Amino acid sequence: MRRLLVVALALTGLTVLPSVSSAGPVDDLVTSVAVGLGTTTAGLSHERLVGVTWQAGDATVRYRWHEQRGWSAWQTAEEDTGDEGIPGTQPLWRPVGADLAQVSVTGTARGLRLARVFDGTARRVLALAPARAATGRAVLGEVQTRADWGADESWVRRAPSYASKVVAVTVHHTDNVNGYAASDVPSLIRADYAYHVKGRGWSDLGYNLLVDQYGRVWEGRRGGLGRATIGSHAQGFNTGTLGVAMIGDMTHATASVAAQRALERVIAYAATTWHFDPRSTVRLTSHGSPRYASGRVVALHRVFGHLETGRTQCPGSLQQDLPQLRALGWVAMQAAPRIVSTQLTGAPMHAPNPVVLDGQLSLPASWQAVFRDRNGLVVASATGTGAHLHLGWDGMSRGSPALPATPGSYSWTVKATDGFHDPVQRTAAFTVGLPDPTALLR
Repeated sequence: MRRLLVVALALTGLTVLPSVSSAGPVDDLVTSVAVGLGTTTAGLSHERLVGVTWQAGDATVRYRWHEQRGWSAWQTAEEDTGDEGIPGTQPLWRPVGADLAQVSVTGTARGLRLARVFDGTARRVLALAPARAATGRAVLGEVQTRADWGADESWVRRAPSYASKVVAVTVHHTDNVNGYAASDVPSLIRADYAYHVKGRGWSDLGYNLLVDQYGRVWEGRRGGLGRATIGSHAQGFNTGTLGVAMIGDMTHATASVAAQRALERVIAYAATTWHFDPRSTVRLTSHGSPRYASGRVVALHRVFGHLETGRTQCPGSLQQDLPQLRALGWVAMQAAPRIVSTQLTGAPMHAPNPVVLDGQLSLPASWQAVFRDRNGLVVASATGTGAHLHLGWDGMSRGSPALPATPGSYSWTVKATDGFHDPVQRTAAFTVGLPDPTALLR
């Protein structure tokens, strides 16, 4: 059926490009072939995405996919503009099961090429030294490095460039298909990296950081955390801004709670490291963008969406979330909660007379209090949210019938976290004695 479809397309006079054989590993992560104005159809095998680039002029690019149910509707590709490399479309991420891609190009563009980017699962991986620590690194939490997503560092075209400081955060989405598995993320980032560097001629991946729907933060452009590395994510406004991209298509979807928390941590990290209030505004001078001419001074929020400086729909629904992200980013910057005091009453305990643990936190937070026996098994626990915590236990087992706990050394633990900072914890021992027979007979 597919062969008949390709033949039929060829008979219509359209440019038809063959698919790459699925036998054996792909030698190059990116293949690029010259195309002309008009419509081109390309067969697909292991591609993650396709894109159209050109050397000069202007182009309007429309695209669609052939899937099991037939051809999708035509869509217009957004131009993906940076401050380096050549013009081109945003990555056009292949839907699952699509076996053909069709692009239609109009305009005055010259030097048109169709790039096809594969998943790169067999690429050689060269490790990068650990990212440099930063003032706000604690609130950012764990970061997956370039080595974690398999960046081939031999691709980087030049050393990173740095601004004097970061004054704002630009929020993006990568526009790839949603519903990906956690294990898919490294290959998705590799595909973006390949298109940016091999397809567009950029020096490196455009984004400084990326977050996925599982709440993980990934290191993007090389340069080191805590440094004002200049990316290629918002043409005209790359210097002094940190570009963070949500991995996914937020055009008609909403970010997961975990992804939003990750974005809040990124905002808090940038604001803490470079000392600004993420709820405030800043005046930036354009270096020439699709929306603002070079030299134009623009008032922007410290955390702004890509569409505010470019002619794009990016970052989709995240644009509506920005007020909340700014506010919660500010909350995340504040001091971590501390365990101010704890008080244990009723110890040494004699079942069924209760032992009670009360505690006070410096700030409202999620807390957990636990009693454990000598073997580390939990005999009583409680969780809650707020600045006060409470846990009581009558010294009786949880089984049926309930029996007095075995005498000996027990322990209590209190743990609290606000979801941004490292959890705080306090542990101590207490004694359980022989049960109180008079109380048991009451």
